[in-house]
Amino acid sequence: MATTVALTGASGFIGGTIAHDLRNAGYSVQALVRSPEQEKKLKEAGIQPILGELEKPQSLLEFVKNCQFVIHCAGTIRGSNRAAFQPTNVDGVSHLIQACLAQPSPPSFVLLSSLAAREPALSPYAWSKHEGEKTLFREAGSMKWVIFRPPAVYGPHDKALLPLFKLIDNGIGLQLGPSDARFSLIHVKDLSEAILRWLVKGSPAATIFEVDDGVPGGYSWEKVFKTINPHIRLHLHCPPGLLRAAGLTNEILARLFRYAPMLTTGKVNELLHPNWVCDSSPVRQALDWKPQIPLAKGLRHLFTSDNLME
Repeated sequence: MATTVALTGASGFIGGTIAHDLRNAGYSVQALVRSPEQEKKLKEAGIQPILGELEKPQSLLEFVKNCQFVIHCAGTIRGSNRAAFQPTNVDGVSHLIQACLAQPSPPSFVLLSSLAAREPALSPYAWSKHEGEKTLFREAGSMKWVIFRPPAVYGPHDKALLPLFKLIDNGIGLQLGPSDARFSLIHVKDLSEAILRWLVKGSPAATIFEVDDGVPGGYSWEKVFKTINPHIRLHLHCPPGLLRAAGLTNEILARLFRYAPMLTTGKVNELLHPNWVCDSSPVRQALDWKPQIPLAKGLRHLFTSDNLME
């Protein structure tokens, strides 16, 4: 009988990749869904949809029933205050934990967090990821758990970094942070593989793993530009003041027109932070895992018809 994994966020960029890889590895996957449209799409992909919502704890009991693992991949990434992120990124963790603990044999719990959790004062999003981790520490009890903290994640179907990468590919390097900033990256397939490795090994538990593509010291903006396009025609450095003004303006417009903004003053704080470099040596050693997709290879697949999802 196949091992069953309950997965939130299966309709999203990272969650969709994890769901695909779980199915290919022989796991039975049940995914939390809100809408009939999501339900139909997941069924076609061989995934069992379970209707429910993270904000409704009672609906989660059926979702985690008879599963051996829970992967909480769903996350809110848009919003201008803590209240926008709390329901999914903090309360959702608690509700899932309580549903797991209500089972005769509680499943092991994987929380997909973010490197932003290292700096909770920077933004409401970073705060919410940090609080989600604290919730797991506080409420998990004897349940086995692990936290993965990726940096910026890219790959097929990504909507966040792809526009920036395409701009660079067309010869325009748009720099959205300080020149001395260093940051790590990881391809979504490598992140997924690291999580699946933990499912196989089941240890170590009660651990936070940072995961990246293995480049020591991460990347500079210049290194990313040259990797994507060695013949950049125009290098634009967006001034911090302009970024902050754009973030504040977007927050005001979001309140007026009632939408969830991506570019906010909090997000600008994240962009201007000088150090988003991972140390993935502990996860490589503990899980016998090694990233397989360097940036140049991952980008080639983004800009061609090849698809690493296959």
